Amino acid sequence: MKTYDPIDIPKEPSKDLVSHGHAKNNNSATTTTTTVADGETGGVRTLGKWFPNAILIKSSIIENPKSSLLLFYQYTTSNNAGKMWDRRQLQLLITFLSTIARHRNLGGRIRVAPEGVNATLSAVDTTHCTAKAALRHFAEDLKRFDSRVFSTNTDFKYFDDLPADRHFTEFKILPVQELVFYDIGEDEAPLTNTKDNNSSTNTKNNDGGAGGTHLDARDFNAMLQKDNTVVIDVRNHYEAILGRFDGQNQQQEPKSKSKGSLGTSENNNEDSTTKSTGTGAEYIDPKMRKSTDFKSWLNTKETREKLKNKTVMMYCTGGIRCERASAYLKSQMGNEVEGVYQLQGGVERYLKTFKDGGFWRGKNFVFDKREAVSVDNPHGDGGVISKQDMKEQKKRKQQKQKDDSSLPAKCCVCGDAWDRYIGKKKCSTCGVPVLMCVKCMTLKLDKTPGKELMVRCPLCVEENITVLAKEVEFTNNGIKNKAPIMVAENEDKHEAPGKAADSVLKWGGGHANKKKERKEKKKMKRRLCQFGTECVRKDCFFHHPERESNPKKSKTGTKN
Repeated sequence: MKTYDPIDIPKEPSKDLVSHGHAKNNNSATTTTTTVADGETGGVRTLGKWFPNAILIKSSIIENPKSSLLLFYQYTTSNNAGKMWDRRQLQLLITFLSTIARHRNLGGRIRVAPEGVNATLSAVDTTHCTAKAALRHFAEDLKRFDSRVFSTNTDFKYFDDLPADRHFTEFKILPVQELVFYDIGEDEAPLTNTKDNNSSTNTKNNDGGAGGTHLDARDFNAMLQKDNTVVIDVRNHYEAILGRFDGQNQQQEPKSKSKGSLGTSENNNEDSTTKSTGTGAEYIDPKMRKSTDFKSWLNTKETREKLKNKTVMMYCTGGIRCERASAYLKSQMGNEVEGVYQLQGGVERYLKTFKDGGFWRGKNFVFDKREAVSVDNPHGDGGVISKQDMKEQKKRKQQKQKDDSSLPAKCCVCGDAWDRYIGKKKCSTCGVPVLMCVKCMTLKLDKTPGKELMVRCPLCVEENITVLAKEVEFTNNGIKNKAPIMVAENEDKHEAPGKAADSVLKWGGGHANKKKERKEKKKMKRRLCQFGTECVRKDCFFHHPERESNPKKSKTGTKN
């Protein structure tokens, strides 16, 4: 590995980078040249109105390289650091990160907030440095920037010798207020460390935080086998259908399918389910579309009864979602449960420890170009669908008919076994990714009027959600929504028929579309109609001064 080459830490934030997000730019796709702290120049463009301060840097790719990935998160209040970054420190970090990205030829994205960072980064082999070295040097850069925050306790997860197409060609710096948006403030679920000496479990990597006690993979695996224990999947449901921690109770008593509001093992996507007989942790899927659903799920009476007097285990992909979720659970039910524990490093760390998968079943959905990884495919699915993939799909379909305990991953249209999210297909009623096989993708049902409801996620099917996401009025950042008020030709208002999803993955929605239509209509009304009094359209968008003086005529229109 190449000797570490330190990069100078800026003494002042780059004024160009800091002001970049505040500059007016009517064309978000336009690339502008920005001068950074080290005197280099590079392309920087906006990422839309939701991330006006974001920075995007192109990375270069050489011929036939190997790539590496680095996944990590770090809260500023961990490691006994005690306080968040102030505005100036954040600006310095952004300036430093932009310099590092160019110097080390990095790709990926990193979310920065006063409370810390959350990163998914990649690198490729170059003539100057290998991908392995580039990412490890990046970790050293961060430790030099703030040794108070980035220390030996920071869990840097490296994945080396990956195919070149697993590398991100752009490096995105995303300034945010929360690393994971839960709609839960620091006052509700503080992450500041407080020593927890009352734990009876011999754990490793226990940082004594306000959240759940951290368990390494082996201790987590041992606790999965204990009675009077539940294991909560803190990920979204579209991730959980690909893989989950329920191998500890798969050989137990079968149970007929039923609808469960908690989503324990009762899932309408499966032909049959299993019922715990008192051996091992009981799997619980909260059936969330997004992280903000966790708060409402936990506060239901049924959920609290389910968790009461139980040892609570939690896990997610890499560990960060458990931090705030476990802290909130402890703040709400601390005295009602026997303890709260979370998997250190998430499923990623567990699968690195247990090469045979342990109690994990299926694939681990990831938010990088690996797409989803499994024990027999550590490099991930990624890439295009091959003929071999189609053959494996047929084998899975045949196996599913024989094995009723198989995972519920299947095509949302035909129902055949399918476990790859390709084509960026979204649920028509809530916007989450949906599984759709290659054969059904050719039908383009999501773009066919009247066929949209055939492209729905399992939750929307189960909850009988029928109002299209594009027609939903989103409220409170998409956390709680409602069907919009429809206006008929006679101007009588009535609620749109059907049921709308309580949460959606993407913000925006029906109210924005209606507002745009009203704005366009108002603009058009100021223009005089070229047909004047000869116009027969009573709903003409253009201006008719004569109709304002004759209301009766404006309603009926003129005769030919």
